[in-house]
This record gives sequence, structure tokens and C-alpha cells, in this order.
Amino acid sequence: MDDKNNATKTTITITDQLNSLRSILRSDDYLQIQPSGDYEQVRIKLDYDIQISFLFDSLNILNKSLTINNVHNLRITKSSNKCQLNNEQWTNIRKYFDELIQNQNESSSLLSIVQSIQGYLLKNIMQKTKKIMETTAVEDVSTMSNTFRGADLIFNRILHDKSIDRSQVIIGYEDRFTGIHEIAFNEFKKVHEHEYGVPMHRIRYFKINGCIVWDRTRKLDILTGSEQQNETTYDTEERPILVQGLYHFDQSLQQWIIQYPHITLTSDNPKVPSTNETCLPERCHIVTWNILFDYYQPALIYTSQRYRSILDTLKSLLPDIICLQEVTYNFLNLLLNEIWLQENNYYIIIMKNIIDSDKEKSYGQLMIMKNFRPRSFSICPLDLSDNDGETAVATTVTKQKITKELIIARFGLNTKATIDLINLHLHSDLSRNASEKRCQTLENLFKKMKTSNYMLIGDFNFGDNNLKEQNILALYENKVHDLWKDVYNFDQNPGYTFDPSTNLCAHITSQSQTNRRLDRYLIHTLDKLSYSIEHLSMIGIEKIPIDPLNIDNNQRINQSDHYALQLIINFRTRSISHRSGLVILPTLNTWSIIHSYSKEFYPSDDLWPSHINLLWPFFDLIDCQADQEDILLRLRLLL
Repeated sequence: MDDKNNATKTTITITDQLNSLRSILRSDDYLQIQPSGDYEQVRIKLDYDIQISFLFDSLNILNKSLTINNVHNLRITKSSNKCQLNNEQWTNIRKYFDELIQNQNESSSLLSIVQSIQGYLLKNIMQKTKKIMETTAVEDVSTMSNTFRGADLIFNRILHDKSIDRSQVIIGYEDRFTGIHEIAFNEFKKVHEHEYGVPMHRIRYFKINGCIVWDRTRKLDILTGSEQQNETTYDTEERPILVQGLYHFDQSLQQWIIQYPHITLTSDNPKVPSTNETCLPERCHIVTWNILFDYYQPALIYTSQRYRSILDTLKSLLPDIICLQEVTYNFLNLLLNEIWLQENNYYIIIMKNIIDSDKEKSYGQLMIMKNFRPRSFSICPLDLSDNDGETAVATTVTKQKITKELIIARFGLNTKATIDLINLHLHSDLSRNASEKRCQTLENLFKKMKTSNYMLIGDFNFGDNNLKEQNILALYENKVHDLWKDVYNFDQNPGYTFDPSTNLCAHITSQSQTNRRLDRYLIHTLDKLSYSIEHLSMIGIEKIPIDPLNIDNNQRINQSDHYALQLIINFRTRSISHRSGLVILPTLNTWSIIHSYSKEFYPSDDLWPSHINLLWPFFDLIDCQADQEDILLRLRLLL
């Protein structure tokens, strides 16, 4: 009876508090509750399509109030892609919300938090935005005629325009699993017309008499005359509002959502076990690629065609991890709109150098992960001094003078072991004192990394003939392994990822015209872990047509001035087992004597043959052929 009364009282208490929240909103519908696993999820809609959400446990909260201390995953996000706030406004709101939570005590009510955010919006956003909206209203009307038409409008135009021969119309649409397909217009079925119908948002282009007249990706519309130039696609007003951090595509909201909380490397508690969501797959498929920004010689390197082809290549591979360098906002904007990326459960770490449109010629790195996310990560300065390097490697740095940075992301390999993956882009020879800077970066990384388990991935910007850098690697060659050297004989395959003799983009961008192996995978000797390389090769070698509609034309270009490196690596934890040992077996002619003696004193002697322990316990001997060749052979040579 008491339990029943308590439950009833709890329900009433929670209901009253939720009703109090509803009373300060514009509509009762602005507060929604829905089940989310073992919790209840609450979404509170505010002005400008901003929402505050949190989880609470209705069974365990009892008579407790809805306070900061009694809810989970409290955060502020955009509820749709219609949010009209610019990057600065959204960043300020996020900053205000984070500071508000930090400055509250544990008993602060959610009602006060919501009221504070509403007050901030009214004071700092609405008044400023009102003037902007009044100023731009006339401009919106004048430019409406140039708005890029959607696939549904083009479909209806073709359907009802008697001047168009519909038998000559082809629709290209994207299947989420098998890619682009083509179908005759007269055979096309919409999603509400047939069980296998195609949603309109999957239509990628229309062809008439073999020529593309509308293309969603290229913002091409010859049919209605609303064609937009590439610059329009990247207009600041059309950009999604992004800040530096980890993103995941929310299928319900149909937008990229930043993931919180963000745990830095220094805040990562090694005693907390990794979950399946933060662990690398045992067989890990990785691609690293410098995709060549479009700031130099843009008329010669055909960036639009190259970016499209790079995205198609990545889509065909669907790697577990993608490390990209020289990423600009233009490429990021294309990438975030890729259906394959949105629908294959990818996470993305985005640098502020990519987002920062105020800096001229800004660029940076991306790290993209399929089906898992890092347990912690930091974006750190590339140039580390002896004084600040130790802390900078493990913290997020916001100094304005930093132009080059690296991404360090930590993943689990099992519940106990972790590995740090580092996506880097070292200074090019165009930088002042480039060689010294590269050496200093390598020295700092090798000396100051707080873990033995790490991989350096990306564009190192020096070749095998750069003696200063190679000498640094030689000092650490017993601990840091160059995977290309592990796999290939340099005389047979030198691994030139930057090859002006065969790569047209490299020929355009190179000053020395020297072939070099700029891109690498370096792995530090793993602690209680082993790895094997299943596959390592260069990809993106083939030239692509500059005009995709005229493939017979001899005009070709490479996808980038760098070839990509594709790696499939198998990680295996090396656990210690009491059922394994490194031992010396006596000669056979002594076994009978030893056995007669040991049987009297050690009844369990049948478990192992008679032996002399050298190391016990030892590594588990599952799949240990490499260990036997590497360890036992050398020991036998000493006998």
C-alpha cells in the first residue's frame, strides 16, 4: 500500500513540475515526452527552433524534483534545420548555456534554467534579429525567383509540360545500399504510389535525351533557369551552423548534431572501461587522404569535379575510419550532405580551422568513424614548445595564433586497452623553417605521448630522402614502425604518394617536381597488443574525366595531388594467461626418470609435460605463429 501511494505521489510531483514548464512556453505542444530505453525523454521547444532536452528515470526519481542533479544528458540543440541564427549567435547561446549549468548548484530547477535561456534569447537575439529580418525582407522577395527548385517541382514540370517528351526522360536516384540507379520517367513510382517507391529526396538528377537538365549536387537547373553557381552553394547564409567538435547525424531531426559531453584526453578516466560504441573493430579499415584545397591554381585543378569523385570513392569503400587533410568548408559542406554518410552511422570530428570562415584560406583535418565514436579526443596545436607541449598534447587549445593543429582521438580495443589515433598534417616546404618544425613536432609527439598505444596517420610532408626527419624516425625505429616499410621493398614499390611524374595535380602544385612518399601510417609498439597488416596500398591513382558527360574527351585530372593510402589492419589484444608459459623441455631420454619422481609428489603432472619455467605466466598463445617465429627462433639460436 505504501509503495502504491509513493508511486502515485511521485507521478503527481513530476506532472506538476512538467506542467509548470508548459506554463512558461508558447504552447503546451512545445513540451513533449517520449520513452527512451529505461528513461523518459523530455524535449522543450524554444524560439528560433532551439530546444532543451534531458532524460529522467520516472521509477527512481521518487519525490525528488526535476533538478540538474536528477536528470541526465541535459543539453541544448537545434530542433530543425530551419534555425535562422548565424554561427556567432548559436555559439554564444551554447556558451551561455554551458556557463549557466556550471554556475548552478545541484538543486537548481530546470524551470529556472529554461527561464534563463528564454530571457537570454529575448534580450540578446530577438531584438538584434528583428532589425536584420526587416532589412532582408525585400531582398528575399527579389531573389525568390532564383531559388534552386527541388526534385518534386521539376518532376511536376516534366509531368505536365506537353513540350517535353517524357519517354526521353531518365531519373537518377540514390539507393541507400547500392548507389545511383537510373529509371525511365514513365516507370518511376513515388513512395506513396508503390511499396518499393522512391522518396523524392533521393532523386539526384534528371536527363532529357541523354543530357542532364537538373542535378541536385551540382545545383544545376537548365530546365527552369534557376541554375545556381558554385559560390551560391557555399554562401554563408546557407551554411549549417557548426562549431568545433564531434558530430553525428540525427535521423529523426535530419540534421547533424554535436555530441556532448566532450571528454578531452586529460579528462578521460582510464579506469572507466570502453563500451562497444567506443571500441575499434578488430579488423579495421582506414583511409588517409590529403584532398588538396582549392586556394591555388583553381582554374587548373577542377576542384568541383575532384571533390565529387573523392566523395564517390569514399562512398564505394565505406571505411571504418577516414582521415582527411586540407579540408575546406566547401568540401565539408558537400560531405555533410552525402546520403551514404548520413545513413551509415558515421561520426565526424570537425576542426575549427575548417569552420572558421573569417580566416583567409583556412583549412584543417577531419576524422570520420563508422559505427563507433572516440571515448575522448582533443584538437591540439601542431607546434609544441618544450614548456607547453606536455599539456597541449592532451588539451583543446583555442589560441588565435595557432594555424595548424592535429586531432588525437582515443578508442577502446577492448574494455581495458585503448589506442590513440592521430590525424596530422605537418608543415610543407613552403613554410619557413619547415624541416625544423617537422622534426620538432615528431620529437614532441614521440616524447610526450602519455600512452604506448598510438598511431600517427596523415600527410607528413617529407620523403625518405629528407635526412633530418628520417634521422628522427631512425632514433625511434625500435618502437615506432613505418607500416609501408613493413610491407614493401622500397626498390620494388617506393610508395610515392606525391608523384608529379604521373599525377597531374601534383605536377601543377609541385615546385621541385620530386617524387616523394609524403603520406604514412606510423604505429608505436603496442602494449599487450599485437597487429597484423591485411592490406596496404595506394588508391585514387586513376585519372578522372573533367567533363563527366563526355568521357570520350581526353581531358583528365587526378582526384588530388596526393594518392590516398588504404589500410586494413587487424588488432588483437595480447592477454596474459596462466595456461601459457615460455619453458625449456628436458631431453626425451630424461622424461621417464623425471616422470617417476614427479608423479609421486605432483599428481597433476599430467597437465603439462616436465619442463623448466623461463617465463610464467605468459602471453595467451591464440594465433601466436608470429610470436613463435619472432621469439622462439631467436632463443633456439642461443642454445
